[in-house]
Amino acid sequence: MAVHHLLRRGISGGSPLHPLRGLFLVSQELGRRPASSAAAGDTTAELKSAREDVKQLLKDKSCHPILVRLGWHDSGTYDKSISEWPKCGGANGSLRFEIELKHAANAGLVNALKLIQTIKDKYAGVTYADLFQLASATAIEEAGGPKIPMIYGRVDVSAPEQCPPEGRLPAAGPPSPAEHLREVFYRMGLNDKEIVALSGAHTLGRSRPERSGWGKPETKYTKNGPGAPGGQSWTSQWLKFDNSYFKDVKERRDEDLLVLPTDAVLFEDPAFKIYAEKYAEDQDTFFEDYAEAHAKLSNLGSKFDPPKGVSLD
Repeated sequence: MAVHHLLRRGISGGSPLHPLRGLFLVSQELGRRPASSAAAGDTTAELKSAREDVKQLLKDKSCHPILVRLGWHDSGTYDKSISEWPKCGGANGSLRFEIELKHAANAGLVNALKLIQTIKDKYAGVTYADLFQLASATAIEEAGGPKIPMIYGRVDVSAPEQCPPEGRLPAAGPPSPAEHLREVFYRMGLNDKEIVALSGAHTLGRSRPERSGWGKPETKYTKNGPGAPGGQSWTSQWLKFDNSYFKDVKERRDEDLLVLPTDAVLFEDPAFKIYAEKYAEDQDTFFEDYAEAHAKLSNLGSKFDPPKGVSLD
């Protein structure tokens, strides 16, 4: 969710889907939330425990970028012009289904599902929609980013027929980058400030040319991992969340750091540039705006039970 690339390509490999057939079948049955108030209280406790398990997973696997991407790709299909749920898309757990995981923009995300499936199996009261967003926000926070003001209680879709059509997620190198970013993110109900703030999440992660067609096979920053080595990162410390993405894109002094067309345009488009310049200079402002934009993105298209959601903090 930058927006475009985290929403498009990930850092984990794209292994074949067929060995996971059982995983997809199980995913169709899991994630249905109990209706009673007592069960809702139990779900809150389960969400808190699941968050601790995600933190441990992050420590063990250094998988922050792909978990951020998992949450963003589930929510980033939202279309504000469609009022009917779940046709509107958004954060509803549909990304657990094989048909959506096969969308080109979701290459490699089956690996993220595999990583968190063991956590889902432990907590029957936690929906996939909630777990995807919980994992994404926790990954930002554990990488040194801001506290995201999250709410939970998202309801899952129940069948693959409810998945959104392919083509709603951003591309990394469109002919007119600014126009493309606005077309995609305005459709979600996001504005220029939120587009630029969310782009700052490119401080995390790498691009792999064999999947996205962008970036180098490896650089001095990625040749030794952590995780599977290789790819090209936007920043030198690509598991640390800070404002270095904006500084590096602005300066372009290091050929081993990636700058996509949709990154460069943040300092070329007059409206985007106002925010990009500000975030390069002021990390506190970036963190404040990012936290607000991430929370908004995580709620897009969600149906909550209870209707106002629940907070864990």
